Amino acid sequence: MSIQPGIPKGAAVAINDLLDHCAKIQPGQEVVLLAHIDGLYGGDNLVDQEAISWIQTAIQLRGANASVLWIDEPVKPHAWRLPPVVKAAFTACDVFINHSFNIVVEEIVEFRKLVDEGKVPMVRNFATTAPLLCTAWAQTPYELVSEIRYQASLAFKGGLPWQLTDENGTHLKGIIKPSPSPKQGMPYSSRREEFGYYRPWPEWVCPPVGISDASGIFIFNSMLSWWSRYIGIPPYFNEPIRLSIENCRITEIKGGDEARALRHFLDSMHKRLGDGVYDLKHIHFGVHPQASVAPHQCPNILYRRLIEHSHSSNIHVHIGAPPATPTYPYWMHCTGDIRTATFRVGDTLVHDHGHLTALDHPEVLAVAAKYPGRPGLGPEPRSF
Repeated sequence: MSIQPGIPKGAAVAINDLLDHCAKIQPGQEVVLLAHIDGLYGGDNLVDQEAISWIQTAIQLRGANASVLWIDEPVKPHAWRLPPVVKAAFTACDVFINHSFNIVVEEIVEFRKLVDEGKVPMVRNFATTAPLLCTAWAQTPYELVSEIRYQASLAFKGGLPWQLTDENGTHLKGIIKPSPSPKQGMPYSSRREEFGYYRPWPEWVCPPVGISDASGIFIFNSMLSWWSRYIGIPPYFNEPIRLSIENCRITEIKGGDEARALRHFLDSMHKRLGDGVYDLKHIHFGVHPQASVAPHQCPNILYRRLIEHSHSSNIHVHIGAPPATPTYPYWMHCTGDIRTATFRVGDTLVHDHGHLTALDHPEVLAVAAKYPGRPGLGPEPRSF
């Protein structure tokens, strides 16, 4: 598909991949692109007008109607909302492309229900600026990363033992819980086109894997940046946090300033959500082998951490993550992230010192071979 002149070739490759393979834009569709004004001026909702304009024009070239909704929604911690104008736009379109850092299906339960029930594909475009569209991360074929995601998820079967170790001192083990049914949630080994309407682009993580009987030590030095803002810590720590785990329960939190802030935050959330804030019951990981961008490509540290969370070397646990309640309709989705671990499930080596072994699967290699000249399976950054 041709695109208007003046766009770098790499960005055109990325946009074509987004619209043809993920959003699957068709002639005559009504497409809404959501973006925040604050993101143009240093706010958390990183975006630029060039990226939005390029994507809008590419949609129009496909014979679809593209409308851009710019909103100004100040953040109210623990009182986040889905603005009525966004809800109205979502229900009136055929495809919704979300460029918001704040309004996401993971944390905001109302939005998740709208996506699950509305039958409208919601594409979360993480490559929200012109420089990000020019990166190897954005230009890696969506089909390839989707295949990595699927092949990596096949290792997870209910009842299998698992073990996680890392040279940083992490040693944790337990049992895989049975995979959810399609009515209960996303099964561990599922393709997005077979389940649900949420489509992250670039593709980013395997479905969360439920765990039981988990005990040991988990040591991490970064977390997903949506919640780090409200804990009051940077997404990359000055000093690692050490969690002691007994039977899927956090019994001790040790470390420096970040550990103290996390303890204070969990104590405060205990008042809202109860004892579940001290649970550790899910583990999963990124699937994108090129999910690392340089500071000159993305100066925003919150956003760089968001991208690197999806790297195929990045394994994370959910700290707490109790269900939302009628009085607190949000999912507390704090994570602990590590990037050089060895992860075994039953007889399967899932990660080998940070290398996701699904990258070597014949089906993955076959898809990579379909895209000569595009970024693909390597080289893999081992540190960020």
